[in-house]
Amino acid sequence: MRILVIGAGGMLAHDIISVFNREQVILSDLKAVDDKPTFIADITRYEEVKELVHKVRPALVINASAYTDVDGCENDVDLAYSVNAKGPENIAMACKAYRAKLVHISTDYIFDGAATSPYKESDFPSPSGMYGKSKLAGELFVAKNLKERYILRTALLYGINRENFVTKIYEKIKNNEPITVPDDMYGSPTWTMELAKMIKGLYRTHKFGTYHAVNTGSCSRYEWAKKIAEYSGLSADITPIKTETLIVKAKRPLYSVLDNSKIRALVPGVLPWEEALKGFLSELKNKK
Repeated sequence: MRILVIGAGGMLAHDIISVFNREQVILSDLKAVDDKPTFIADITRYEEVKELVHKVRPALVINASAYTDVDGCENDVDLAYSVNAKGPENIAMACKAYRAKLVHISTDYIFDGAATSPYKESDFPSPSGMYGKSKLAGELFVAKNLKERYILRTALLYGINRENFVTKIYEKIKNNEPITVPDDMYGSPTWTMELAKMIKGLYRTHKFGTYHAVNTGSCSRYEWAKKIAEYSGLSADITPIKTETLIVKAKRPLYSVLDNSKIRALVPGVLPWEEALKGFLSELKNKK
């Protein structure tokens, strides 16, 4: 069985490749991924996507590509919709044409953050920024064009081969730099390795639909940073601040905690976010 990973140069794809049988995985991106054989294709162009799926003939396509610059989406709406909405639509149509199943990665930013309890898959989406709006459009296009698909909403991803919140905080702690982090912004931190395992566990079930694929539990960004310091065994100068003091263009949801009980019922062993963080930091230390 061939598995086509689109967005193969990204942080999530790195762990997807390691979790699946490497001989089954076919890579695609806008450019070659390291020294690995890579099919070059632009997901915003349907003919390129159709030709890609025609050549590979995968049983499963995993769309791990996205334009994730939240403020950048406000500055370039056309690019945001082209990559995050039109791209997934093209992939879904190509999957339908060649009878491939699809895993599409979405985001907690499809919610406005006004909730006071974890969002369920059935809750009504109401994105406040262009990033969330473009990703929601992508979800809708995928659902409209393909029945055999998994739409996985995830959040606060961190992984080994790209800079992210955890690696930034970890480096500042090691360098004894002062750190300021919001204490009023809550979410569900998720290790890309854990998400990759959820994808592998879910696609075999044939229980198509929308899922919240995150590590269990939630915390504020401040609590998250404190845990990074604690699990690293290092002292740190971490000061809580309010989100409203940040200078950003796009509004972020203050509360975007996702309820992952639906996916946990199908995929056993999803870790609490604290345990996942410990595992990642151990890997990070060994890499360095």
